[in-house]
Amino acid sequence: NGNVSKAGLSSARTYTLSYWSKNGSYAVTGSSSVKTGNTINGWTYYQHTLSGITVTTITGTGLIDELRLYPSGAEMSTATYSPLIGIISECDVNNRSKHYEYDNLGRLKLVRDHDGNIRETYDYKYQQPLTE
Repeated sequence: NGNVSKAGLSSARTYTLSYWSKNGSYAVTGSSSVKTGNTINGWTYYQHTLSGITVTTITGTGLIDELRLYPSGAEMSTATYSPLIGIISECDVNNRSKHYEYDNLGRLKLVRDHDGNIRETYDYKYQQPLTE
């Protein structure tokens, strides 16, 4: 709830601001256009083009995730980590996400795509000791 602001932008540059929302598009200072992308599990992707500003503010209330602000033409990927476990999710430059699941011993068990489909599975087996 509330506003999110970022200062220190160059008015000579064009920026891309993107996010996933469950509440529709938000008002963004300096936005000249907004594109609506895919909807996955109730989350919709929005992408704004910003130019000619040194400060931008996102105004509204609700749920927002994977907020990104970067120079247009740049590529960005993000990841989240769980301490002592490792990466639990990542989002690539095309906004496709992967989610990682681990077993009770902290070993990678499953990799799911943005639709929740299992893409990779891992099964660990211990080798029996050799007997003579």
